[in-house]
Amino acid sequence: MELDGTVINDATAGREQQSGKWTVNLSLNGHGTKVFGEISQRLNANRIAKLSPRDQFAFVLDGKVISAPVMQATILNGKPSISGNFTQESSKALADQLRYGALPLSFSVQSSDTVSATLGSQQLQYGLIAGLIGLGLVALYSLISYRALGWVIMASIAVMGVLTYIIIAILAWRMGFRLSLAGVAGLIVSIGFTADSFIVYFERIRDELRDGKSITASVEDGWDRAKRTIYISKSINILAAVVLFILADATVKGFAFTLGLTTLIDVFIFVIFTHPVMQLLARTRFFGGGHKLSGLDPESLGAVYRGRVQYRQASIASTGRAARNKGARGEAEKRQTIAERKRAEALAAQGSADAGKDSDS
Repeated sequence: MELDGTVINDATAGREQQSGKWTVNLSLNGHGTKVFGEISQRLNANRIAKLSPRDQFAFVLDGKVISAPVMQATILNGKPSISGNFTQESSKALADQLRYGALPLSFSVQSSDTVSATLGSQQLQYGLIAGLIGLGLVALYSLISYRALGWVIMASIAVMGVLTYIIIAILAWRMGFRLSLAGVAGLIVSIGFTADSFIVYFERIRDELRDGKSITASVEDGWDRAKRTIYISKSINILAAVVLFILADATVKGFAFTLGLTTLIDVFIFVIFTHPVMQLLARTRFFGGGHKLSGLDPESLGAVYRGRVQYRQASIASTGRAARNKGARGEAEKRQTIAERKRAEALAAQGSADAGKDSDS
């Protein structure tokens, strides 16, 4: 080797002005220009003397000859060109090899996993089984805690699953995305995160019912209070997924990607599906009437239902029920904000003052 690739400043593909044939044009640095000029004189003399192949100059990359042109002239300006039966694609490929092949690159293995087809299919099967078990536990908890409202949670998760599948299929079709085992784990974890959103929402609705509001009003006020909490928590999840995707090892990126994707889908489903469904259900006789199996029974939540709009105070109910309602009201007071608590105290003080005036009269 008389010159290495570091002397090449640039290599481009272009056409000759006269013949129109594709060529590869090189540009050498100062040291390369001097040495290549001397080499070209010697090889050109061998060409004239017909001492082939001692008139050829070979470009070698990774131990393989990628081009071995015959020296046709003495080149002293450091701008040799390679001509031949090139096409646009082959000339560009050779130019790229000459331009980038000389870069001082080295690679270190960050991670290496070898998984057989049988082991991979088994792990995928176990992952799907784990996902079904998690889904079953979420369904069981939802139905026990929220009764008929649990079906709203399951319907929302089903819609989310369909939408997630469609998006992943589109990404695989258009961008070559492949779902790894870590990605499957991200999908399984997203089931619990999705259920969290609905639990926050339903608990807010129940708090409004304990405060004596109607079911339709509780749905709207609960939505206003729950969405802020959900947006903040989901923003943190997305931020964590982005940081994990950027900084984590390649084997974890699939988990971070599916976690971030399902979090965005969760918020989307919550806004365009779950809340509109609750608005419709609140206008039905079963949910709007506070049926015991609806999960929105005001009486079991600590407020005694009197009609579709009003509630009467629980204090006029039976002794056992009054004790139960008192505990529920205490729980509602704990959940009040500072502004709500001050307003309640002010109203109570005003009521006491008015009662004093009435007794004086």
